[in-house]
Amino acid sequence: MDTSNSLIRGFTLIELIVTMVIIGLLAVVAIPRMFDIATFRSRGFFEEVLNAARYGQKLAVASGCAVQLSISGGGFALYQRQNCTGGAFSRPVPRPAGSGAFAAASPAGVTLSATAAAVVFDSLGRATPGGVTVSVDGRSFIISGESGYVDGS
Repeated sequence: MDTSNSLIRGFTLIELIVTMVIIGLLAVVAIPRMFDIATFRSRGFFEEVLNAARYGQKLAVASGCAVQLSISGGGFALYQRQNCTGGAFSRPVPRPAGSGAFAAASPAGVTLSATAAAVVFDSLGRATPGGVTVSVDGRSFIISGESGYVDGS
């Protein structure tokens, strides 16, 4: 059997280098456009504010003490009164995992707005004022008054 005349198949070094250059250009130009980090930050912050509102309402019912959700363009925070019966909302609500206050600042480039600066959930879960709309970069949810339901669908 003579193997000297058989063809050797494979890629040349030039073909491999050109392929690597094309893949590199795609990685530098196309992939960052497909995965825009600002979109992920906006969506993540929306979910965080939505969950803070839901947690505040549930905490008010479970503890029997009112909870305030404060919203500003710079971020949000949950507060309770120093004593349950009255006074200012000045005690920060801790996160469920116990890692600091349940508050967050808006990420760079993310816009947070609400039709009211603060929503108070009473011990029955009702929200005052009712019908508050909270928006994060075009996504929004509504906090109903009488039920305190946070509709983020």
